[in-house]
Amino acid sequence: MFFGLNGVEISLIITFAFLFFGIMSGFPVAFAIAGSAVLSFGVIAIMSHHGLLYTLETFNGAEEIVPVLPKGWDGAMLSTLSTWAQGIFTRAFGGNVEVLLAVPLFVLMGIALERSRIAEDLLTTMARTFGAMPGGLAISVVVVGTLLAASTGVVGATVVTMGLIALPTMLRAGYSKSLATGVIATSGTLGQIIPPSIVIVLLGSIVGDMYSIGQENRANELGVTVIEMLGEPAVLSTGTLFKAAFIPGVVLALLYGLYALFYALLKPSAAPPIALIERAPGEFDVGAHYNHRTGLMVFLALAPIAALIAAWIGLTSSGLISSQTLAGDTALISHGTMFIAVVSVFVLLLALFFQPQFSATPLLIGLIGVAAYVAVDVLVLGPAEAPGKTFLYYAIPTVLILYGMKSGIARLNNIEVLRVVAPPVILIVSVLGSILGGITSPTPAAALGAAGAIMLAAARLSGNNNTGAKGAARVITMASFAVVVMLLMRGNFDLRMTLDDISTENQIAIWVTIVAYHVAIFGLVFSCIILAMQGVMSQVVRETTKVTSMVFMILIASLFLSLTIRSYGGEHYIQEALRSIEDPRVLLLVVMGVLFVLGFVLDFIEIIFIVIPIVGPVIYAADPALMPPEWITILIAVNLQTSFITPPFGFALFYLRGVAPPSVTTGDIYRGIWPFVIIQVVGLFILWHFPQITTFLPDLLPEN
Repeated sequence: MFFGLNGVEISLIITFAFLFFGIMSGFPVAFAIAGSAVLSFGVIAIMSHHGLLYTLETFNGAEEIVPVLPKGWDGAMLSTLSTWAQGIFTRAFGGNVEVLLAVPLFVLMGIALERSRIAEDLLTTMARTFGAMPGGLAISVVVVGTLLAASTGVVGATVVTMGLIALPTMLRAGYSKSLATGVIATSGTLGQIIPPSIVIVLLGSIVGDMYSIGQENRANELGVTVIEMLGEPAVLSTGTLFKAAFIPGVVLALLYGLYALFYALLKPSAAPPIALIERAPGEFDVGAHYNHRTGLMVFLALAPIAALIAAWIGLTSSGLISSQTLAGDTALISHGTMFIAVVSVFVLLLALFFQPQFSATPLLIGLIGVAAYVAVDVLVLGPAEAPGKTFLYYAIPTVLILYGMKSGIARLNNIEVLRVVAPPVILIVSVLGSILGGITSPTPAAALGAAGAIMLAAARLSGNNNTGAKGAARVITMASFAVVVMLLMRGNFDLRMTLDDISTENQIAIWVTIVAYHVAIFGLVFSCIILAMQGVMSQVVRETTKVTSMVFMILIASLFLSLTIRSYGGEHYIQEALRSIEDPRVLLLVVMGVLFVLGFVLDFIEIIFIVIPIVGPVIYAADPALMPPEWITILIAVNLQTSFITPPFGFALFYLRGVAPPSVTTGDIYRGIWPFVIIQVVGLFILWHFPQITTFLPDLLPEN
């Protein structure tokens, strides 16, 4: 054989050569992948038929020449179709359709927020907030990138929006071109790791199967069942991956922000502060009230929520908090109660600290209501309390909380930064809270996020026109409140209408839920009409269809390529080569290096659907006590995120180059991105040596 390579090795080279040149040809990626699969299969079949591609195998002590396609091209084709028909690759046609449905919903969510110019408001407000400090504009971009990542997950929309708005402002302020372009391009990629993330959704549709297959192979080698080996089924859900990805995403955002801050401190002229915009006449000056002590104001803003979350985590770890709210609740406090308490106390204290010119009485009444709400859960309610009594016990504390919250929210609405940040943050809390709290799976949460984004966009756009703006906002607010009512009814009552015996309180709850459902649907339809009248809805639907079609076309095309590789035993060859590495951590390190290099020339979707199915059964066969599967997956996800910013084919670089002014060259972008590529490697190093960063939330909030 050529250069001492066997037929399978040469076939792999042929396949990936066709793939490389197909992608470089300029054809749409999906067609390039599918075409490379068909053409490489044809070339390999012809060469195998003429005896040019073969392996040497020993039979009865004698070596025999075996073609890589021993049954010919027709036999290989029939075997491939049989493999497809047996269900191994049914993922493309419905095997994981529930998980994959989250993709278009999250894409719709992101594009709706981007087209409604909510991102523009966030950037402008954050620039006013942080601009006076060294590197403040760069830090503002990181903060907005984090918020957009947690509310959209669409890299292209984020990078383009920040490139159009933030980049000219940073250049006018005297910022270094390399710092400005680097921080914009990198912050835009946070949407690929911070949930809701398209990368995590697509990985979740694959790695669950890979983990199951890998553990079954390990159990077979040990001669036991998976249950006997692990003590539980080998299951890895997308919800678990969302929990695992949240803290690593925040860690990366902090690394970006720290780099921008230290860069500004070392080179003040390259990242100068900007002058603050003058305050409107009559507006309350919070800074003057606290003698412009920035540290104190930051402490007052962050200390309450940090203390509340720490208390929540501590009570959960000690077993004093239960995830159940009805029958079977044997702990002192439920997660539902803690969520209401934490959110309410944070809002009330924030209003108390930053709007002290008003009377504190309504806020104090709200805090009393929170204390009473928790006391009811701890002292009054039992593990099998009737839903009707539970609702009545909570009624008075709830009224007190709502009274205080109404006053607190009205006061906080006077602060511009909170008024702009609050809507996307509420959406983030709703989507991520429902996933992290185990209330629902990512797909229903994506539906909630898409509906919420449509209503937020409608509220934002209706505010541009004075006529009917208040009425439109009132309808959308009522619809949002109706969603909250439905969640409360679902959490406190049995809403099953098929039961033979339905209690009176459950019947009332069912009718309340039905009314709330119709109000919510009306608000959603009303929001869609507003977006349609503004000419935005058609743009959102069109862009969502384009992105979704691209993702699924690449998915199907990558399955064609996988079938070609399987036809001549390439997949088995690669897996056996990986299994020859005995240390599983060394094996994972090798795979991570390969993925990092592939990220320079391939898109993350191609890597997910081409490479992961091949290497997955091997790397996920490790002992989960030594290498937790969620830790492996998040390392891969961060690695894939890096592919967006690595030259020459980083998509974020293309997006930014397309909207950057002529004075910013491609060289400026490349010079600015390399420090952040190094930061990505540092982030991977931190996650590698401290896997608890990834496993903390899944262990704290296990699947119900």
